[in-house]
Order: sequence, then structure tokens, then C-alpha cells
Amino acid sequence: MNWKRYVLLVAGLAVLHAGPVRADRAAAPQQLDEVVVTATGSAKELLDAPGAIEVITAREIRDLNALNVAEALETAVGLVVSRESGRVEAPGIRGTRSKHTLVLLDGRRLAFGFNDQVDLRQIPTVMVERIEVVRGPASALYGNDALGGVVNIITRKAPEQWHGTVTGQAGVNISGEAAEYAGSGFAGGPVTDRFRFLVAGELRHKDGWDESGSLPDDGYEEEPGFLAGRAAFDLTDRQTLTTGLEFMDTVYTGDQFYENLARERRADEKRRGYFLQYDAGFRSMDRLMVRMNRSEYENELEFTPFAASGERHTEQATTQAEARYTGLFLDGHLVTLGAEYRRDGLDDTLAGTRTDRDVDNISLLIQDEFHLSDPLYTVLGIRWDDHSAFGSQWSPRGSLVYRLSDHLRLKGSVGQGFRAPSLTELYVTSLRKRGKEVFESDPKLKAETSTTWELGIAGDHGRYRGGVTGFYTEVEDLIESVFLRTEGSGKDKRDIYRYRNIAEATIKGIEAEAGVRLPGGFSLDGNLTWQDVEDRAGEGAVGGLPEYKGYFKLGYELPDWRLRANLRMSYIGNLTYADGNSESYPLFGAYVAKGLNERFEIFAGVNNLFDKQVEQNDVVQIDPTTVYAGITAHF
Repeated sequence: MNWKRYVLLVAGLAVLHAGPVRADRAAAPQQLDEVVVTATGSAKELLDAPGAIEVITAREIRDLNALNVAEALETAVGLVVSRESGRVEAPGIRGTRSKHTLVLLDGRRLAFGFNDQVDLRQIPTVMVERIEVVRGPASALYGNDALGGVVNIITRKAPEQWHGTVTGQAGVNISGEAAEYAGSGFAGGPVTDRFRFLVAGELRHKDGWDESGSLPDDGYEEEPGFLAGRAAFDLTDRQTLTTGLEFMDTVYTGDQFYENLARERRADEKRRGYFLQYDAGFRSMDRLMVRMNRSEYENELEFTPFAASGERHTEQATTQAEARYTGLFLDGHLVTLGAEYRRDGLDDTLAGTRTDRDVDNISLLIQDEFHLSDPLYTVLGIRWDDHSAFGSQWSPRGSLVYRLSDHLRLKGSVGQGFRAPSLTELYVTSLRKRGKEVFESDPKLKAETSTTWELGIAGDHGRYRGGVTGFYTEVEDLIESVFLRTEGSGKDKRDIYRYRNIAEATIKGIEAEAGVRLPGGFSLDGNLTWQDVEDRAGEGAVGGLPEYKGYFKLGYELPDWRLRANLRMSYIGNLTYADGNSESYPLFGAYVAKGLNERFEIFAGVNNLFDKQVEQNDVVQIDPTTVYAGITAHF
């Protein structure tokens, strides 16, 4: 571990904080109003937003001590973060696979990473303001990849008053392994009346660990680093130019058995993002947004001793230009018009074989929000995408929100989603299971499509809130790997697969969530999802997905003492793997924070309180009991 990096990070942020800060900013961050933008692209109160949508606030993230977005989504309704090949942690919504969830950063697309996934471990929460999760297809607004839903990670904007936060913490698991150290912070404020900025950074180190004593290591050594900036310039009172960048660099090092030999695996994964955005407001409801976005991913994978088929260099990039105009027409129709051009590129070199491909996507969309009657709010939308690899796709959606009372809404929707085959599935031959399986590409693949119907009721009143939603989804042309043949024998034996559009599935389920503020500073919140996934191609239930997923939290807050605490439980029920094995388990965690004064707060907690152990395909799915403690300073 390089202690100098942590010292430099904290010292640098402290210098930035030494500007004209105000003491009243030292208090805890403000509570956010429950306003969402991901459901329609325009701001809506959560209760009035069409469809099933959830907000995870910065405070909820802090009370989980979630250092990255994967950990922050522990509480989400109907969403499961699973560990994929290469230990990637990616979200799946409503029984769909992780490739069917579109991950956005401030509404911007991210380039795909390892095995066409966006690894949520690589996105820290240091500058996250909230996370909005849309359950159900959202391709009518966002196009490709939004077949199962959308996770939109919304970061802090450049603030109009100077403030910032610095946090340092350390932790270790119950065996004395996997020691972790983290330092993070952000600071920003106005430079002039029209110009303001924000900077954020994080450095972490986590030791590898291996309780089993056999390969692969249970946990790899991790060294993540993160740096980001935002700047905003008010051209006029109604026009703003915003720009920003992100840089993420994570090195993973650990031992595993690859091509029948014990080797050290080292992966250096980098993410870079840049954007420039123009926003203008003309009349009370008229808005124009024009944005240029560039997202890049790079991975250098190598083994020691050298493995020719294991050395791999991958670069993926997404270049995106989009414009959206929202205006009020005909005394009651809020219409959104949008256009987008996107180029996705892949440069992949494996064992000396290079694949260099690009695909283009052009899209147009229109959405109309209006009231059919005083209590009945309607959203109709459709998007057309033209993809250079497989052709065009129409994605319609319709939603209704019926106002039963001031505090109660009845919601229904039907929509379609799609996922275009990835560049890897179209053009790249890849290796899995430590080189024992070869997956061949197919340039003739079609897009996967889905149709979802849902109906729900949601409300809040005083100390109470709750809601229930039922959904039914049909998915067609699922891309699966089909076994072709076996080559070689003994230690050189390999199974050959090829991607094909062969599968269909139906998914049905019920989502319930509720919360109540109890006397004495206590609160109780929870959610539970039941889902049933059936493969209509005759394979039975789809493996790797739980039938039940729940989350429950008992919270406590005593403001006069600056004290907060919670005890929480996550539940996975009837998780059935592809080999037919099934298991259920709860995970418990606890957290406590005590403010020393307006500026300083200490905290401590424990994850996986009862040391539940889950392993699948020789990969540990859950870290052992881990304790941590730290301190936060507000400026």
C-alpha cells in the first residue's frame, strides 16, 4: 500500500477546502426532495412518476457505508447485483440478466467493460447525489440495453456555495485478511458569479484473501483510484454550459488456475469519461439539452507465468451526441423530441489475434405527457433506433397514473425493450472458465426484445409509505451460448460454444415495499420481490436468479445527540443455479455514526454479521464478516 498517495489526496482536498467556506455548510448534507428525472426525462415527484421507479439517496448510501455503486444497490427493489465472470458485479432487474440493464452516469452512456458488463465496483459513491432505478423496459426513452430497466447514477453538481467533505476509513475481515483502507472527498464552490466547479477523488487499497487455501484466491488484491471534476458556466440566467470528466483506474491481482497451471492474474482496468452539455430554458416548461459524451474503457489482462491465450488487451469506447427538446403544446401536452447519434467501438487483442470493429446507431424519439382527465395522467412514447449491425427497431411505451387521492396513485404501463448484440457477441472469440471454454461469435445475431405489462398502487401519508406492483414480461430471441463440440483431450480439452438467438422466457412477479417512522426516533423500512422466470424453450427455470429478494432495515436517529444507527438484513430466497442446486440465505449488517460537532463525525459498522459463506463455480459470492471504522469531516 502506498501511504503517500493517501496523504497527498487528503492534503490536496484540505487545501481546496481552505477557501471561503461557510461554517453552516459543515452540517450533514441536505435531505433531497423525492424528485426523479429518469422515468420521463423531465422532473417528476416520485409519487407521480410513471412506472416503477426508486430513488436511493446519498444519505441512504452513507448509512450503508457503500463505497461503490454495487454496494449502494443492496437496498434496491427487484434488483440483484451478481458476480459475473472475472468477478464483475453487475445489476439485473426483475429477473432479467445483467446485460439487460442499462447503466447511465448522469444520463450518459458508459462504454462496456469486461465481458460486455459495466462493473459497478469501479464507480465510487464519493460524489453520488442519488441513484434512480427504473424497473421495466425503458427503450422508448433510452434505446438499446434498457430491456430490463435502467440504473441512472446522478452525481453532485458544481455547487453555488463553497463546501466539501473528506472521509477516511479502514476495515478488515474476521480472519484478519482483506485489510482495506480508503480516503475520499469532494470540494467545490463558485469562483465568480457565473462560474463554479467541483472536484472529487478517492484512493483505496484492499488486500487479497484466501481462506480455502486452494486456487483461485477467494478475493483479489484491489487498488482503485478515482478522480472527477465538474464545471458550470452560466451564459445567461436561462442558459448554462456544463462540462466534466471522470477517471477510474483499478488494478486487480490474484492467483488462479488457468490452462492447467497456477498463475498470478493481473488486470488493470481504466475508465475515462468526458462530456460537454448545454442547457437552456425558454418559457416556464420549455427546455433544450444538447450534449456530447465520450466514454472509454481499457483493460490490460496478463498472467504470470505467461499464458498466450490469457494475455488480452481490450479497448471499448462510446461516442454519443444527443439533443432533446421539451415544450408545452396545445395547452396541456408536454412533448419531448429527441435525436441521438452513437458510435460504439471495440479493439480487442487476444493471443495475437486482433478484432477492431465499430457499429453506429441513429435514433429519434417522441414522448407526450398529458392529462386525459383531471385525475388521469398519461405518458405515450416511441423511439426508433437504426443499428448498423442488425437494422432498425421500434420501441413504444404507454403509462397511466391515476390520482386516487392526494396521497395515493394507481399506476399501469406497457412497454417494449431491446438489447442489440454486443460487439463481442458479434465479432470476438473469447475464453471463459479459465480457458476451458471457448465462445465463438456470430455476426448474424438479432436483437433481444421484451414486452412488459405492469400494474401497481403507491402512496404515502404522514409517517407511512408503501406500494405494490405486479409485472409480466415476455422476452424473445435471447442470445445464448450453444455447445458445438469438444476439442483436444486431457489437460488440453476445451469445449466450444457459439452465440445464437434460441431462447424465449416469461417473467412474472410482485414487488412490495413499505416504510414507517416510529416513535422515539426509530424507523422501519423494507421491500420484498417475488419473481418466477421460465425458459419457454423447454429448459425449465433460468439459473442464477433468486425467486425471492428482500431488504429490511431498522433505523434509529437522535438528532440532539447527532447519533444515527441501523440494523439491516438482505434476503435471497430460492436462488437456483444452472446445475440445479438451490439455496436461501439472509445477510445482516449494522452501522452507527456519532457527530462530534457540526464538522466531524465518526462511524463504525459490520457487514455479513454472521459470516454467511456462498460459493458458486469456485468464486466466492460474499465476503466474510468485515468490520470497519472511520471519520468524516465537513467543511
